[in-house]
Amino acid sequence: MLELPAPGCVIPPDRSVLISAPGQAKQRNNRKNGNSHVACRLPGNGLHGFRYQPMSIPAPGPALKILMTEGSSLSARQTLYSLGANHTIDILDPAPLCQGRFSRFVRRWHRCPNHAKQPQEFLQFLVDLIGRESYDVLLPTHEQVYLLSKYRDAFSGQIGLALPNFPAMQKLQDKAQFTRLLQQLELPYPETDFIRTDVELMAACHFPYYVKLAFSTAGCGVHYVTNAKELEQVVEKMNVEGLLDGHCETLVQQPARGCQSTVQAVFNHGRLIAAHCFEARAVGVGGMSTARVSASHPIVLEHVAQIGSAVDWHGSLFIDYFYDDESGQPQYIEANPRIGETVNSSLCGVNLCERLVRLSVGEPLDRFEKADPAIQPCLTHSFMMILISMALNGAGRWALVREWGRNLLSRGLYRDSQDELTRPRQDYLSVVPLIWIGLQLLVLPRRSESIVAKTVDDYALPESAVERVHQLPDDLVDELFSQLRKT
Repeated sequence: MLELPAPGCVIPPDRSVLISAPGQAKQRNNRKNGNSHVACRLPGNGLHGFRYQPMSIPAPGPALKILMTEGSSLSARQTLYSLGANHTIDILDPAPLCQGRFSRFVRRWHRCPNHAKQPQEFLQFLVDLIGRESYDVLLPTHEQVYLLSKYRDAFSGQIGLALPNFPAMQKLQDKAQFTRLLQQLELPYPETDFIRTDVELMAACHFPYYVKLAFSTAGCGVHYVTNAKELEQVVEKMNVEGLLDGHCETLVQQPARGCQSTVQAVFNHGRLIAAHCFEARAVGVGGMSTARVSASHPIVLEHVAQIGSAVDWHGSLFIDYFYDDESGQPQYIEANPRIGETVNSSLCGVNLCERLVRLSVGEPLDRFEKADPAIQPCLTHSFMMILISMALNGAGRWALVREWGRNLLSRGLYRDSQDELTRPRQDYLSVVPLIWIGLQLLVLPRRSESIVAKTVDDYALPESAVERVHQLPDDLVDELFSQLRKT
């Protein structure tokens, strides 16, 4: 699951034969597995284009004071919807106009160093803030999980934090290590080769295929190759970036079969305690699902439980896969060791974020939660991301205006579907990012590239950032807390 599509890194929507384009959602009924996807009618709120169903899931315990590690991503915005009504939330972010600031659920924003470019400065800032404020939970909603997992034990003595140990984090964050874990567990995945040099990459065959860096965010490390000319362009680009000199691993992976899907899960020391599946109804540039429908894939829940148990996972994760209706089998393509976008699950009655923060403060959580398969599937979409994806794909302003009209009139993809990002009856300030981004795109659609590039930069974890994390001293955070106690 990719947060924001990176410009110039196009993953075509035909990865899934069942995914429909914006405004052309397909109904899939009478499926072999009996999971009929019928649009559910949701109550309106008098605002066309902003259908609203309340997340009426009460907090099972006392209110908590939570510090989120960023406010730029879609994951952060949707986490606010899941937790904001019951808890006090502050956010960190290097961007002064991150979308998390435009929320009634955020008490305070703290401008911090970029965790990927300045990891030591980020940790220093975080330790100082924890020392000044009495937070109950530190909640990393995006790639900050990788840095914080290395210092999990040091932070856990000061604040509630649900993360796995660092070796487990590496196995899921690294696409190559995750694929080898699937091999070890004998779980299904597309045909994959591992390469390190341009000679090995040029020898790859069986077009089309995907070239994937082991570490990347938002699709910027994934290239879709259909012929020899495109392969030459990819090899040239990777050589310029120094990615084919043998020091880092790259995957060459065949396309998976079926419908692009995602499973989100929360684990308590290797035991699955909550999970939710959804399928993509539409995808945008970068391969992210811009519209979704909840799904029931029991075999996937069995597999994800097996994965979490094998690495003694603690905290949240989500795994992208393709689900083939004919065979009833998935193929797993990558894992992301974080919570992801959770509005669809919350609307289905599974508040993954609430389970995660309760786990963070050490509450005993044994009961497994998932959506009731008897409940009609829930349809959701991210209209702002649909507009951005269209603009990145070359759509002009009149195409964007027509799409806005379809949304306002609840037609096509938007019929009986709820917006995951813009929910004015739940958070009236959520309309501000949509209006601001929408106006910029209508004036100059090409502005989408700079919008996305800046946003992704605030939370991405490229290969260079991984190397910086590995170079940090193992006792750095212990030393920072020790110095804090002396002052």
